[in-house]
Amino acid sequence: MDRLAPILTAHQPLLVALSGGVDSSVLLAVAAELLGTDAVAAALIVSEGVTGDEQVRARRVAGQIGVRLYVAVEPLLDDPDYVANQADRCYHCRRHMYRNLRDIAVANAIPWIADGTQADDAPSERPGFVAREEAGVIAPLWAAGWGKERIRAEAAARGLITADVPANACLASRLPTGTPVTLERLAEVARAEAALHAAGLRQVRVRHHGHHARVELGPADLATLPGGHLPAALEARVRAVGFTQITVAPYHQGHTEG
Repeated sequence: MDRLAPILTAHQPLLVALSGGVDSSVLLAVAAELLGTDAVAAALIVSEGVTGDEQVRARRVAGQIGVRLYVAVEPLLDDPDYVANQADRCYHCRRHMYRNLRDIAVANAIPWIADGTQADDAPSERPGFVAREEAGVIAPLWAAGWGKERIRAEAAARGLITADVPANACLASRLPTGTPVTLERLAEVARAEAALHAAGLRQVRVRHHGHHARVELGPADLATLPGGHLPAALEARVRAVGFTQITVAPYHQGHTEG
């Protein structure tokens, strides 16, 4: 906290990009405590790759902390560079996000913008880092050396609703590089993951390979599956989305999740 506090006090008033995850939630909570809720606001940028659960959680976090929340909608599928889903997809996504944040900040006379990038995020694996630098958005958690373990401990101590929410990434990260991003594919991933979450599984990724769904699960979730396979009834719910082949594997975070 001795490293984070001076960074925040030097950048106020502050607009925090709020995703509904634990990193940005902690940043917002600490900033609001140090600077006061009059000097801090949050912004949620909604796109086709953001799930409804994340949007609801972001709104609840802003309400729990007691800060203003601005919402903007960004139609990423209108950008052919994003739709192409090449290795720099995250750069194009973040470029649009930061532009929206800048528009909100200017309209509300807020000079500084921050996001929840944290110390465990590797710049070489995160094309979004480039977009953030270009936009002049600061990353206080990253600059202060706060990693995921420290952030989760802070979230738990503050009673934030995101304290134990598993890490997530935009739905487009479930598509192999080079597979065009379409609304239909994103919806199929979202529906399949919703079915798995409803069954009590927490750390879930459904990798979309055409008619093949590679269901990646965290260690705790895998341990609940008999023989490492989905129960027949649950597999049927995933197949109902449109997948004809389903495999289960350990969760692996790739560079496209940044």
